[in-house]
Amino acid sequence: MPAGILRFAMGLALLLGVAAPGVAGADTWPSREITLINNFPPGAATDLTARILARSIEKQLGQTVVVKNVPGGAGQLGPAELAASKPDGYTMGLVGTSTYLTAPHMMDVPFDAWKAFSPIAQASELRYGLAVPSSSPIKSVEDLIAASKKKRLTYSSTSPNNVVALFQLAKLTGANLRWVVFNGGNEAVLQAVGGHVDAVLQSATEMKPQIEAGKLRLLASASPARWAEYPEVKTLRELGYDASSPGPMGYAFPAGVDPKIRDRMEEAFKGALADPEVQKQIQALGIVPEYRSGTDFIKYLRDLQQPLLVVLTESGMKTR
Repeated sequence: MPAGILRFAMGLALLLGVAAPGVAGADTWPSREITLINNFPPGAATDLTARILARSIEKQLGQTVVVKNVPGGAGQLGPAELAASKPDGYTMGLVGTSTYLTAPHMMDVPFDAWKAFSPIAQASELRYGLAVPSSSPIKSVEDLIAASKKKRLTYSSTSPNNVVALFQLAKLTGANLRWVVFNGGNEAVLQAVGGHVDAVLQSATEMKPQIEAGKLRLLASASPARWAEYPEVKTLRELGYDASSPGPMGYAFPAGVDPKIRDRMEEAFKGALADPEVQKQIQALGIVPEYRSGTDFIKYLRDLQQPLLVVLTESGMKTR
């Protein structure tokens, strides 16, 4: 065989050898367990939701999905680990408004969310509420505002995104409020129950058990809608305060994953969210099941970007 033809044949074989594993990987995926990174501790709303979804996805894909809790950094250690993971389709993680829209403007994060991730789907929407210990003399949002003007009040929460509503409230009313951040939602709630902070702004999942036990008093929904379990409790907006914390929760692979793998996982999430039993289980947590494709999820986040940036800037939360 002439030397030129030999070199061409060897080069072609090398190219095929490099390309083949990628094709085979997509065609045989998943061939082992998948890790789902959750940014908060076990028992948090995001953790319980992830485990419900993982069980459904396992049935559809035929492989185990292991939830790995990576709490800390106001919910940003998980996305940081996800961004640094190998884009082979075996690691995915929780992403949301905090990851994309708030935390990068408030703290140093080792990733650019718009470039670091390949979004899979939105799965749910968190509902937030503002509550005080049942022993507190504060009976309403108006009481909270008035009390804070006499003495600064503290409130607990976990994520920069959660607390947007109270920063808006403080700007609108002159309330003197200080955020105390905790790694997990349950911890944030228990700090309020124990009287270590004056109030708590957290998701329904962590707050409901303490409200039902009579240890917390729900003052208002901090979401766009009232909580179904407490329809008599108004939203902050209904009370006359243009304040709300959006809470979409989605999932992503690290950037660079094979598009075929991403598409298959998107279909698995779509299948999970179409299952009435999955919907029932998520709703029982006080969370709204809400499916959006990866493309629609990113569009939704971009629609939220400018309004949230205005809030962060005007409230002084934007430092970067």
